[in-house]
Amino acid sequence: MLLTFAAGSLVIAVAARFVLPAAAGTSATSYLATLRGLPGLYARYPVLRLAASRGALWFFAFCTVWAGLAVALSQPPFSYSSERIGMYAFAGLLGILATRIAGMWTDRVGARRVILAGLALAVVSTAVLTSCLSSAPATFVCLGLFDAGLFTAQVANQSTVLALDPGSPARFNSAYMLVYFVGGSLGTAFGAAAVGWFGWSSTAVIALCAIVLALAGTGVAGRVQESTRV
Repeated sequence: MLLTFAAGSLVIAVAARFVLPAAAGTSATSYLATLRGLPGLYARYPVLRLAASRGALWFFAFCTVWAGLAVALSQPPFSYSSERIGMYAFAGLLGILATRIAGMWTDRVGARRVILAGLALAVVSTAVLTSCLSSAPATFVCLGLFDAGLFTAQVANQSTVLALDPGSPARFNSAYMLVYFVGGSLGTAFGAAAVGWFGWSSTAVIALCAIVLALAGTGVAGRVQESTRV
């Protein structure tokens, strides 16, 4: 599978060379200087700090659920084969479809509302996942809704980061993705081990708590911003 993904990545890289526009870079700053400047972005932009922290929380939950799910289904009483466990990944296609809808709704109603809606959907689906693993259809549906909710939130959240400086979005996106993937890496390591420590239900509850924290932080930050305007 690793070789298959490596080959697929190579094909995409070659295709991108011919499909993407050949635009010359305009930045006069070196790559290392840009990396050194990332901590300063967190200090100067509260919106970036909020977006990165809540993104890290739900990516932690996302990776915890998917890594924990694979371990839980491989153990008794399920003892599924790797092929059967891999079939659950098709539920993630709903998340890919949700990104297009999320982009349109972000333009219409604003990023905060889309983030709240996506996280609320993820909260409900994760809550059901804590106790429905014995039902393959229910698990499949909940995983699809779980992915759709978090992908929706991700699209809207990232739009707030890119809007901070339309002239140099790469810097802010790099700062955001750095923290975002730290959360995901921790979630992958934790989810795979937590099923053995606590069991599936408790692992899913911990992921649920991370999403609830992201949801609460978004709601509180929104009310603070509204009161500040008043």
